[in-house]
Amino acid sequence: MKKLKIMIIPSWYPNKSDPLWGNYFIKQAEALSQYADVSMLYINRASIKQPIDYFSEKKTDGYYKDKYAFKFYKKTIINLKSVSLEYSYKKYARESYRAYNKLKEIIGKPDVILAMSALPAGIGARYISKKENIPYVIHAHSEGIMINPEYKDYVTSIIKDASDYMAVNESIKKIIESKRKNCHLVPNFIDCNKFKIGKKDSKDFTLISVSNFYKVKAIDVLLKAMDIVVNKKGNKNVKLKIVGTGEYKDFYEGIARSLNLNDNVEFVGYVENDKLPELYSKSHALCVSSTFETFCIPIVEAFASGIPVITTDCVGPLEIVNKDNAIVTPINDIDKYAESILNMIKNYKKYDSKKIKEYAFNKYDKSVVCKNIVNICSKLK
Repeated sequence: MKKLKIMIIPSWYPNKSDPLWGNYFIKQAEALSQYADVSMLYINRASIKQPIDYFSEKKTDGYYKDKYAFKFYKKTIINLKSVSLEYSYKKYARESYRAYNKLKEIIGKPDVILAMSALPAGIGARYISKKENIPYVIHAHSEGIMINPEYKDYVTSIIKDASDYMAVNESIKKIIESKRKNCHLVPNFIDCNKFKIGKKDSKDFTLISVSNFYKVKAIDVLLKAMDIVVNKKGNKNVKLKIVGTGEYKDFYEGIARSLNLNDNVEFVGYVENDKLPELYSKSHALCVSSTFETFCIPIVEAFASGIPVITTDCVGPLEIVNKDNAIVTPINDIDKYAESILNMIKNYKKYDSKKIKEYAFNKYDKSVVCKNIVNICSKLK
């Protein structure tokens, strides 16, 4: 049986300043390529303030057959959003169509377009759909985009014209269903087989944090909680590995130094996807200290590795965790977070790594979610 041809348009994509930005779109496209004929059309919007980067990126534009497990095409344009949002989106739509025609010459016409997030990918998907009579589906990943008044008219038209719609959590699903009926709840997913239950260090209790270094990730809260656990409560055997990079890197490293946590906190930096499973397997628990999360891929990765999670009570994580695999603590409450770490250490034996891993497989493995996405898209062919 011939595979369904799905062309993905990502709203975000890894870049030089943030190699984790949109990284999960790449992971998901690779996983989905095992169940469908997948291609990706990426419109790279270079900052108007950095023309050198624009010309540098422009040189790498074109079709890549072997870059990923799927076919990939990149086109770089100047992001004129700061000048005019309306004009920038019109330009994004036109350039998406030009790039699509180049890609179509190589791979043929897709059966369906899958836009990852309403904006900006939905702008391109909608324009191509109208020109080529191809159905498009939006997989909504950002609640902030959905409720931002500046984007209201764009989001409404994209939802209205989409052939179908998916949301990564219940909160976004409700927003969409206030505008149209029957939005599918389709969570983010991973390849659970890449993650293994590993042997832990009996000497130290190792925590891990995996995220971009943005303010919303509130790693400062986690570091201050570690100060209580390590320095004030005297648990010198508790270690924290912080994986990631981003604009708050120097800020967070400065906090760790000021709190005398150098012996207990290690900033690992950016880690390639294939190296992450080993880090998870050697850790006892994942820490999520965010003030906001739409979903939270690291939680699912931790579960696939059989390790429990300490998370703040963000909407996204709350839909993933339960009492058998996590401790939930209030947002921005340093004392409560420290208490949660101590409770995790004290009650660690109650967490069943095999059951935690099984939970991840049953709900978030690519074999489950990808088949659902293909099924939704196949009905539009």
